[in-house]
Amino acid sequence: MEQRKVKFQYKGSRSYIHGSDIFNVMIAGFPEGGLLALRFSVHGFVLSPSCDLYESFCKEDLNFVSDIRARCQFEHYGKMHYLALAEAPNSSLANERYAYDEDQIVSISSHNGEEIQLNERSPFTFIETVVAMNKYHHQMLFPNASGKWVFTRIDLQHDCHVKENIHLVFKNNMSFRLTKSDVLVNGEKVGDIYFSLVQS
Repeated sequence: MEQRKVKFQYKGSRSYIHGSDIFNVMIAGFPEGGLLALRFSVHGFVLSPSCDLYESFCKEDLNFVSDIRARCQFEHYGKMHYLALAEAPNSSLANERYAYDEDQIVSISSHNGEEIQLNERSPFTFIETVVAMNKYHHQMLFPNASGKWVFTRIDLQHDCHVKENIHLVFKNNMSFRLTKSDVLVNGEKVGDIYFSLVQS
């Protein structure tokens, strides 16, 4: 099992590391379009920007990692890769930030009932775009929901890096503990995205 240090910055005014940044770090270094059966999930807020990233070809190796906050797995050239992220012990909460205006994505998206469509090319990465779209869509679908909508999981047939022609279709609400939406690109389903409602 390999282990390496990773350092994040906070998005905007957030006090935690955004799931989209964790996702992008976990698939970094692999060729675009080369990952299959990709699954990424968040298991708790990552508060520290200093983290340890573990990677193995054997899923059971990760059982020895304590307090896992995010997991990712995918197939690359016929081999499964398993990754886990944990906050580094005794890490400080450094306050390094970068600007992120997700309203730019909201402004070029339109929702109609249980669907939301990206109408122009996004200035952000694929994962940032679908997460912002889905968050906005949930706020429109459930305006009286009490709490904060957070990105919990995404399953993709393959890694995706497009920035346009993205379309989400809301599918299930499991008592707000977990919701599921289809992710489509150019009209073809490429995966599912999951959100949860947490008390803010």
